[in-house]
Amino acid sequence: MKTIVISTGLMLLALAGFSQSPDEAAILKLSGKVFSWEVENKIDSLDQTLAKGFTAFTSAGDRQDRSAYMATLTGGKVVHNNIVIEENFASVVNNTATVGGKGKFTITINGSQKTIHLSYLEVFIRANPHDPWKMLALHAGLLPN
Repeated sequence: MKTIVISTGLMLLALAGFSQSPDEAAILKLSGKVFSWEVENKIDSLDQTLAKGFTAFTSAGDRQDRSAYMATLTGGKVVHNNIVIEENFASVVNNTATVGGKGKFTITINGSQKTIHLSYLEVFIRANPHDPWKMLALHAGLLPN
């Protein structure tokens, strides 16, 4: 069974230790949901969260637009089995937010499962403070295991 483990202790420590704003806490929560949706294959939820101009840079260095990224997730070639976030942080300035972090990503590519250590950076935007956040960009980079 696919599971996702989010380091809530680290998140709570970060929230208390760095006195994050409500917007920063909300964007960290949304980032966690995005990872959950990838593991749980909730493509509709993920699709609603991606901005129209979404761009992803994979850990292999490939650039994918929104349709290519969604095709990768729905095509079965890449499956997110488990994601464990080790650390994360958020910054919100007006209607732009960034989330950065590190984690262990267990994925299956072409039937072969492996765990990779990644850093990531997500960029979220919204038209105004009353609109939902949309993910505009995602970048993943390989870290040594």
